[in-house]
Formats: sequence, C-alpha cells, structure tokens
Amino acid sequence: MVIKVTRFAVGGEPLWGILDGDEIAPLEGTFLSTADILRVPPAELAKRAGSERFAISSANILSPVTAPAQIICQGLNYADHADESGHARPQKNLLFMKSGSSLSGAFEPVIRPAGCQMLDYEVELGLILKRPLGAGDHVTRETLGDFIGGLVLCNDVSARDVMFGEPFLQWFRGKSGRTFCPCGPWLVVPEAHDIADMLDRIEIRLWLNDKLRQSAHTRDLIFRPETCLNDIASLMDLSAGDLVLTGTPGGVILQASAPLAQILTTKLFKDSERSAAIIEEATAHARYLAPGDIVHAEMYTDDRAVHFGRQSLEIVDQADLRAA
Repeated sequence: MVIKVTRFAVGGEPLWGILDGDEIAPLEGTFLSTADILRVPPAELAKRAGSERFAISSANILSPVTAPAQIICQGLNYADHADESGHARPQKNLLFMKSGSSLSGAFEPVIRPAGCQMLDYEVELGLILKRPLGAGDHVTRETLGDFIGGLVLCNDVSARDVMFGEPFLQWFRGKSGRTFCPCGPWLVVPEAHDIADMLDRIEIRLWLNDKLRQSAHTRDLIFRPETCLNDIASLMDLSAGDLVLTGTPGGVILQASAPLAQILTTKLFKDSERSAAIIEEATAHARYLAPGDIVHAEMYTDDRAVHFGRQSLEIVDQADLRAA
C-alpha cells in the first residue's frame, strides 16, 4: 500500500489528510507534526480518513514537512551535476545543512533576498525519517524502510553569490533563506518493505518558464540513501521528521567555467573585489532566477504508478513584498 498525505488549510488551522483523487479526506485524530504522521503505518492512516472531503483546488496546500526539522543535504550526488560544477566525481559523500526555517509549500512564492543576483534552483528527492538515527545505527538496503517513512519532492533553492562570494564558502548562508526549501505538495508514504525498491525507480524533472532544465533518475545517484544515512549517523543524531535531500542532477543555472574557477580559487582578490568578479563572470553567461519566473517540478516512479505531485513556484523579490 502507498498513500499520499498532505497538510492543508481551508480557512482555519492546518489539517492533515489523505489524497483521494482530486479530493482530500481529513485524518481523524491529533497530528501536530510530520513525525506524528510517520509513526502510524500507512494502512492504519488510511483507516483514519474521515468521510468529509475537500477539493484540492479549494485548499491551501502547506509544506508536509513541518518545522522544527533538521535538513541534511547531499551535494554533487549526480555525476552530471559534479561535471557542470567543475568537480570530479566525489570520492566521499558531501554533506551540508539548510535551516529548518527555509521550509515552505509547493505553491508558495520563493523570495529572492535583497541584493541576491544569482538565485538558482535544485530539484531533489527528499527522505523523511520516521524514527531517530544515531550512533550505533547501521542502515542497509534491506532496512531502509525501518528508518525512512516518507518521500517528498523538494527544491534546494540556492543563492550562489552568497555561497561563493564571501572570503570563505558560505553554503549554509546561501541555502538557508526563508522559502529556500519548498516541499510537497504531499508525502508519499509506502509500506516499509517497498521503500528500497521505490527509491530505485524515481524520476525527477524541473522546468524554468516551461523549458525543461533538469531530468534524472535515482539509479544515477552516486551515493545511495543507505550510504548517506550511515554517513550522517557517524557524525550526528537525527530525529523522526527530519529531512534528508539526496542531491540535484545536472541542469542548474550555475555552470563552471575556467575564468570562474580561477576567481573562486585565487587569493589575490580583496573580499569585495572577489564577490564582484564572481557575479560579473557568472551572470555574463547565464540569466539567474528573477521576479516573475515560474519554476515547475515533478517527481514520479518510472512506471508512473506513483506520482509525488507538481510544484509551481513563482520568484518574488523581498523588496516587493515589503512594499506591498
């Protein structure tokens, strides 16, 4: 059994519900967080669906990943993205974090911070833990379903000029802006014994203004989910409801060039000069996300049996929101 769980509001407090065609069946009982949802087996969740129905079109769809949550990300986890970033295929898993306050919904605007000139997208598959992960835990392909409870479509929005324009790399700052982690529109919650197989059969796509920019299959992941979870467990503890992003494929806006690589590695620039040089070189050859742009993303199993939903994100300027 596979169910789709969404978090939504219809003129009031957030509710949880199960997707039923074009309608949402609210869940009976008290669920305050994603962790609460994933503690209940999917078959039991299905039994808790009430008789009331809301049309999806009438609901405000919210992020199905609730704060507070730790967000751990894999970098350069597809070979084509490593290539376009100017890196060789990594020999070690690259891990970094995003702020939990970056979580937002699949249809909420993405806010471009004041002064940001290199806003970029990164479509990703997200894994949500249903139990703690820590020292002493060892995850295998066969036991993935013991730790992962839900799968979700995500976007690791990134301010590249913040990431690379400082004297030291600032990945956390560049990836943690509010609205920089759109999730959903719903969680896909399979039975535990189906998790590993499903993770091998997922396709992801992203379009910018209706032009396909990213397309990949999870068979192309360099470091598999079990490897990633074991690397995390060797470093730190995760809790139920925490989110792991598995990396983005090729097709992001930022592309490595020899001049850009030279700027990034040189020590001859003053901080302000270095930032200006990076922006000048990178924006001379690409147009980054700007107000009015629409980013669509989809994810589904390769047999199209399970659809993870479609995101539609409009880029807005922080200054415009303040003016409004």
